[in-house]
Amino acid sequence: MLLAVVVGAASSPARASSRDVEVLVTLEGPPVARAMASSRALTAAARSRRLDLRAPTASSYLRAVEARQARAESAIERRLPGAHVRRRLQVVLNAMSVVLPRTQLAALRGIPGVVRVDPVVRYHARLERSPAQIGAPALWGASPAVAGAGIKIGIIDDGIDQTHPFFNPTGLSYPAGFPKGQRAFTTPKVIVARAFAPRSPAWRNATKPFDAEESGHATHVAGIAAGVRGVFPAAARTTISGVAPGAWLGNYKVLTVPTASGVGLDGNSPEIAAGIEAAVRDGMDVINLSIGEPETEPSRDIVTQALDAAADAGVVPVVAAGNDFDEFGDGSIGSPGTAAKAITVAAVTTTESGRADVVAAFSSGGPTPLSLRLKPDVAAPGVAILSSVPQRDGGWAELSGTSMAAPHVSGGVALLRAQHPTWTVQQLRSALVLTGAPVSVGSAEAPATRVGGGRVDLARADAPLVFASPSAVSLGLLRPGARAALSIDVADAGGGAGTWLVARSGGDDVLRLPATVDVPGRLDVEAIAPAAAVDGERTGWIVLSRGADTRRIPFWVGLTVPTLAAPSRTLAKTGSYRGNTSGRPARVSSYRYPTGADGGRTLAGPEQVFRVRLARRAANFGVAVVSRGRGVRVEPRVVRAGDESAQVGYTSLPLNLNPYLAEFLDPALVSGAVLPAAGSYDVVFDSPTRADAGRFSFRFWVDDTRPPHLRLLTRTVRRGGTLLVAARDAGAGVDPATVHARIDGAERAARLVAGRLRLSLEGVGRGRHRLSLQVSDYQETRNMENVPAILPNTARLSATFVVR
Repeated sequence: MLLAVVVGAASSPARASSRDVEVLVTLEGPPVARAMASSRALTAAARSRRLDLRAPTASSYLRAVEARQARAESAIERRLPGAHVRRRLQVVLNAMSVVLPRTQLAALRGIPGVVRVDPVVRYHARLERSPAQIGAPALWGASPAVAGAGIKIGIIDDGIDQTHPFFNPTGLSYPAGFPKGQRAFTTPKVIVARAFAPRSPAWRNATKPFDAEESGHATHVAGIAAGVRGVFPAAARTTISGVAPGAWLGNYKVLTVPTASGVGLDGNSPEIAAGIEAAVRDGMDVINLSIGEPETEPSRDIVTQALDAAADAGVVPVVAAGNDFDEFGDGSIGSPGTAAKAITVAAVTTTESGRADVVAAFSSGGPTPLSLRLKPDVAAPGVAILSSVPQRDGGWAELSGTSMAAPHVSGGVALLRAQHPTWTVQQLRSALVLTGAPVSVGSAEAPATRVGGGRVDLARADAPLVFASPSAVSLGLLRPGARAALSIDVADAGGGAGTWLVARSGGDDVLRLPATVDVPGRLDVEAIAPAAAVDGERTGWIVLSRGADTRRIPFWVGLTVPTLAAPSRTLAKTGSYRGNTSGRPARVSSYRYPTGADGGRTLAGPEQVFRVRLARRAANFGVAVVSRGRGVRVEPRVVRAGDESAQVGYTSLPLNLNPYLAEFLDPALVSGAVLPAAGSYDVVFDSPTRADAGRFSFRFWVDDTRPPHLRLLTRTVRRGGTLLVAARDAGAGVDPATVHARIDGAERAARLVAGRLRLSLEGVGRGRHRLSLQVSDYQETRNMENVPAILPNTARLSATFVVR
């Protein structure tokens, strides 16, 4: 979720000159909302639950952002005397609004810590306008209120509030065989209500289809897809409507567990897959998943497999792309947006003039990090979308994210299905992709890796002329001189038969195409990497034209020229190891995919490489830096053997990726792979500069699925003494950052020393007391929703002790 909150503002400056310009300056590091929520967005960043800035972790991070901004402001006003900071944003953006003479813009970009300088533009995309923005009224016909009637949209999310007036069932009736699930939570509008709770941990509302304390996101999403027409919330200028107001809704609550990191409800892959299966069994026509987690090895990602199977069953899967681009750049698409047969949706907004669609800065970009597919497929409005939220949150709210873009497309698919009941899932996807409208970024057209075919245009998709299968072309990573080829089946969609001209928009030095294609027929595509290629991408569109008609097929080709040094040794078994980057070559400064945290900062110092060979599939493997010499800085990454462009996705990044931990998104010198395939991998320890190189030690593990072992050693302690708890882990090793201790409910500091946790009892009175302890190992920082169990590498201890 993106909250429109301005945290701080500078004092009022003198009146600006007419020669001055206002720009938005983005600084290094994520804002508070993204640091505290899921930077994969989807299950976190687009949740409707409000961020609590009073929470200790949030307030601490906010103070750090404020301090960095104060330093940046001082540098700007010191180096650029004509500049002043007008406003500071720290929650939704780490940015400052700066007014300065136009002549100082180039110098502003050179200020340390400045990542990007953008012009100030007015945007709008409220729900009273966004259905028209994607052309929905063209398919509403003479009776807009019943548009999409007979179509069922399954919302696989955190639970719909079926009592909300945006889902008023007046005039509707249940289809045959419905309601299904927990009938107390159904109506003739919300015709299915199911909840999919995990075995553990327990939560009092987990089995309810709507959690009155925590649910919220799904209510907003469902309203965009199919809210009834004619509702007039006070926040709107007029009545509003969902994209397919006459469609039925199915409520599949797969996010059921509150997270320690405070990002709302979350859910793991078994429950999500179960929700998908239930939606297919119940006869949903479209399913919407505005949720996500890091991509794992595609052959082992059960959620994407379930979505592809749903498509095979004739159900159209629509998935949010993710909200990570401004932190993680290219390759930031999350699962299940990585599913081959899903329609993956980016977010756009529209300038105040209404003349241009603009890609949202947060909207994740392709390719998918492991499967290397071109995603997203299309784009839709996703900024400041007014829709329904539970009454406890005010009933209505404007939220931003690809979570808001996806249900625009789900509703659009419902309208198209009502118009064209014989179209297949692939034909529906092709119709949307090939007819998309161009989207801009800055002064240029946004690349296909950000928006796929473009912003959906339902009026054009209603008469697509041709179908293409596949509707997007991904040709993988090519080394210099390598080739890749693909054939596209082009079919007549009604009025499209005949000869079409073929051209390319982008990739002229790589892509080879015929001059024409006959419809129906086959279009052969070939990519040849130049012999002198350098790392990079070629992306654009294959353009089919016939007279005034044009249709565009997005494409992506990656170029890779590996320079990684040979491994210094092979890591054969779980244990502790030593390393040293000093004196080694500095060949690699960046990794992909994703292209990296913190705006893709570089690691320009020397690297040491270790090889890992997996003879079979594993649950996980990883490394954690546990000690460093004085002044040494080193970070781990995991890549496919020999190629820094083949990073194993988000789990390679040195961040805590587990949304169930309070340390979620905190820096962690840990890297690894979850559910990796058999094969060879390289673990790379890289230094930011040559001056940072030196000795370090690390822990390596394979197949660690067990939590640490905890045992209270001192049940009786003298007053003011130290309570001792043995804390050992034979796999990844105990992570000191995840130790949380409470004595009689109050938090208590604990230090890990030589396998023992030491808790000072200073100030604890005589008598019997209760100790509660939670401890994770380093592998837990890699675990997320694609790991079947929740917190499998976390131990808890509850015990009593006596102070004498």
